[in-house]
Amino acid sequence: MQKVFINQGITILPEILNDLRIKKIFLVVGNNAYQSIENLIKPYTKSASIETFIMTDSNFKTIISGCEKLKQSNSDLIIAIGGGRIIDAAKLISVTALSKENYENVIRGKEIIKNKFLPLLVMPTTAGTGSEATSFSVVYLGKKKFSIASEKLLPEYVIADTSLVQEMPNYLKACTLFDAFSQAIESFWSVNATDMSRKYARRAIELINMNLKGYLNNESKNTKNMVEAAYYSGKAINISKTTLPHALSYFLTIKYNVSHGHAVALTLGFIGKINYNSGCDNLKKVMNDICLMLHIDIKNFEKYWYNLMQVGGLETKLSNLGVKKEDLELIVDSVNVERLKNHPLNIEKEILIKELNKIF
Repeated sequence: MQKVFINQGITILPEILNDLRIKKIFLVVGNNAYQSIENLIKPYTKSASIETFIMTDSNFKTIISGCEKLKQSNSDLIIAIGGGRIIDAAKLISVTALSKENYENVIRGKEIIKNKFLPLLVMPTTAGTGSEATSFSVVYLGKKKFSIASEKLLPEYVIADTSLVQEMPNYLKACTLFDAFSQAIESFWSVNATDMSRKYARRAIELINMNLKGYLNNESKNTKNMVEAAYYSGKAINISKTTLPHALSYFLTIKYNVSHGHAVALTLGFIGKINYNSGCDNLKKVMNDICLMLHIDIKNFEKYWYNLMQVGGLETKLSNLGVKKEDLELIVDSVNVERLKNHPLNIEKEILIKELNKIF
């Protein structure tokens, strides 16, 4: 059972370390913020020594290096402090500390993760990805993106707190926000949705909708609510998984370097419209329920969504992001098949290309 501490402060950390009798911590951080993070937690980790592993990138060689360093460290606990990329990497490092030989097999689903090498405590520094609440890790092999799923990947401890959310450029802040927002909405309409996942998704959608503008304007009370929303967004997709907007996003991220949350948001507006216009009665009801949470009419969903993106400073036109018109078909052809199966409506390729042309 995951133990979660949301907006209770970092002061909870010494209590966890004492309860677990931790003598040595293996700290996983990003290369841009490791010094500030070490200084941040130093007052709360006096009872243990720390060995730091700095993530310079997310390629498999770096993760394998972290695995080897962990094996030699004689640590008792892994702590990951950072955004989704850092937390996802730490999840993989925490499971048996993978070797170069079995890493690719695990990524391709040919080998099952059987063991947990050390417990993992995560402290997210962005309010967006929800990685702290999921049992999967997104990684790259070459330029191809894979999602590894295993109950062993779920962190044992989560400390999510406003004091950890670092100052971000406005663009990155909006991208992480729309990542959480998109995840919650997709979770709600996913074919895998359950009563519990929809409860989590509803909580996230309502919190984000109420706090979006204040959060973008750096108001502290809104940041507190966004930290909670991001966690529940992760809880929701951990059950339901993501759907078509996520499936379409990866090509834009890999080829055009469009940030993940931005890439997902680009198509969610028109896909929501199609869900309602072409969906069965049950899907129409689901879309109406989503719009009730957003306090809008279903007819205004697409317009509302793209207006919100503009409020967040996110470009809504593919051409302005450098996307070439001849690549619109490739965006559709490159979809992640697993996420496509999660979508509640089979949307024909020609319709998707037509809609992509409208936002071109």
